[in-house]
Amino acid sequence: MLKKLTMITSLALVVAVLASPAFALGVPGMKHHVTGSVTAVDPDSKSFTVTEDKSQKSFTFAAKDRAMMTDVKKGEHVRVGYSKHGTQLVASEVVPKALASRSGSRR
Repeated sequence: MLKKLTMITSLALVVAVLASPAFALGVPGMKHHVTGSVTAVDPDSKSFTVTEDKSQKSFTFAAKDRAMMTDVKKGEHVRVGYSKHGTQLVASEVVPKALASRSGSRR
């Protein structure tokens, strides 16, 4: 009986550890990062789209403020710091990848 309980507890712990990264995006206000190329910029709606390097998935971000949009250019390789608010991804910082590499930032 004790052996069975230990096995079930161990299995539950393994499942929890493996599943935790999947829930990380669901934590409201938690800051995340994505690195990729800017594929679209819409200054009117204060939004831009980045295609991630690793997964090739596209993410559309709302800029936290309009001033941020002056630095975002289509084709640029960037690192975006963002948080999730409901279903919207809100970018709080956009750094050209060359600058992010020099400052020692990691993904």
